Amino acid sequence: MKILMTGATGFIGSHLSRRLEGSGHTVLAVSRKPGSAFDWSDASLARGVRETEAVIHLAGENIFDRRWSPRQKQLLVSSRVETTRKIAALVAARKPRCFLSSSAIGWYGTSETATFDERSPHGSDFMADLCVQWEDSTEAAVEAGVRTCRVRTGIVLGPGGGALSKMLPFFRLGIGGPIGSGRQWMSWVHLEDLCALYEFLLENDRANGAFNGTAPNPVTNKEMSRAIGRVLHRPSALPVPEPMLRLTLGEVAKVLVSGQRVLPRRAEEAGFRFVHPEIEEALRDALGKKGPREAGLRTG
Repeated sequence: MKILMTGATGFIGSHLSRRLEGSGHTVLAVSRKPGSAFDWSDASLARGVRETEAVIHLAGENIFDRRWSPRQKQLLVSSRVETTRKIAALVAARKPRCFLSSSAIGWYGTSETATFDERSPHGSDFMADLCVQWEDSTEAAVEAGVRTCRVRTGIVLGPGGGALSKMLPFFRLGIGGPIGSGRQWMSWVHLEDLCALYEFLLENDRANGAFNGTAPNPVTNKEMSRAIGRVLHRPSALPVPEPMLRLTLGEVAKVLVSGQRVLPRRAEEAGFRFVHPEIEEALRDALGKKGPREAGLRTG
């Protein structure tokens, strides 16, 4: 299958591209980088959708790159909502076989007690509002009858940056541990499983709607911290004070000090099986080595 992909050079997209090409697909990237198959101009995007059989939309400003100033919040919204709406309109006009668009588990809001799946209602904080607008921007494709899947991604373990990488410097210094109470849930997924889920949805003609891109066994922040400590052979008992994190990261710290327990019910019901369902094994695999002197954990 010939696939148009935005965000193909990013954290998830670069790994997903290699996986899909290894399976015999052709991935054509939308990027501002020289030499890309397509750029973000209207004419180039339209040609890209016209010449491909499927569209995977991963592009968007990184949630954790900067503090959430009013300007940065607007950039987070526009980089997702406006681009998704533009691509969905082109998909609606061209009608490729399918349209896969990224989203995030921030859609559900946060809770220490609730368990969320794809049938749960959305939350009401900034991240939830962002994700609702983001997903609503795919509606043109849905209304045109194009098979559309939205992947609500959790904390991704693999080569790169992301939420968990904000915790790792503390562990490497030997002062890592739970953030705040440590009771907040962390819904994570191994990068290999996330890319496999995208491939599964791409090739499954019956897949439609929202799917949680999270492993079936979320853990608390305290459990995650202990697992990181064991994998890195570093202490993991010293709590990271919430005020320190908020001082360092600003409002974005809420993503780390709050959480949600999210289960991938629809993916499992559709027949998808996770290769890395348990946190410590997933962390060890992401690390790439098993001994006590490994060089660093790669996370997203």
